[in-house]
Amino acid sequence: MKDVDLEAALPPSHLSPRFRRWLAVLVGVTALSAALLSWVESESGRQEELAFVQASRGGLEIFVRLAAAGPRTQFTADAQRRALLVGAGGVAGVIAAPRGEPFRIAQARSAAEERASRQLIEIATRMGGIPDDGAPLDPAARKAVATELDEFGPIVRRQNGAVARADRYGTRQQRSLFALGLVAIAASLLGLAGLMGDARAGRISLVTAASALLFALVVAASAFVG
Repeated sequence: MKDVDLEAALPPSHLSPRFRRWLAVLVGVTALSAALLSWVESESGRQEELAFVQASRGGLEIFVRLAAAGPRTQFTADAQRRALLVGAGGVAGVIAAPRGEPFRIAQARSAAEERASRQLIEIATRMGGIPDDGAPLDPAARKAVATELDEFGPIVRRQNGAVARADRYGTRQQRSLFALGLVAIAASLLGLAGLMGDARAGRISLVTAASALLFALVVAASAFVG
C-alpha cells in the first residue's frame, strides 16, 4: 500500500474571516493561558515546599525548647512544692501539739522549717535561673533554656500559619494542573477546528474549545479565591 497524505486526502477547508479571527484569538489566549498556568503551577509547588519547611522548623523549635526548658521548669516547680510541704508540715505540727512544752517545741520546729522552706525556694530559684550572658553557654542554647510557657503560643501560631499556606499552595498547584489539562484539550480542539474549517463540525470544535478554555480559566481563578 502506498503512503497516504492525510492533509491531501481531506477536502479543502473553508475559513471565513470571522471564523479565522475567532480561531486566531482563541489560539493566542490558549498559548498565554498555558504559559501562565505553567508558571502558577511551578511557583505554587515551590511555595508549598517552602511552607512545609517552615512548618517543620516550627515543630523542631518547639521540641528543642520543650526539651531544654522543661527540666528547668520542672525542677523549680518540684523544689517549690517541697518547700511548701516543709512549711505546711511545721504549721500542722503547731496546730496538733498540746499545750505546754510540746507546743513550744512545735513552735520552734515550725520556725526552723519555715526558714528551711525559704532557703529551699531561694536555692531552687538560683539553680533554676537563667545563666548570665558571660556563662559558657552559646546564645541558642541559652535562648532555649530561658523559654517560658507563654512563648510557645507565637511559635505554634507561626507553625499553623505555615501549614495553612502549604495547604493553600497545594490546592492552587492541583487546580493549575487540572486547568493545564483543560487548556491542552482546548488546543487540540482548536487544531481540529482549523482542519474542519467553517463547517458545522469546525464550529462545534471551536465552541467546545472556547468552553474548555473558559472553564480552565475559571478553575485556575478559583484557586486564588478564599
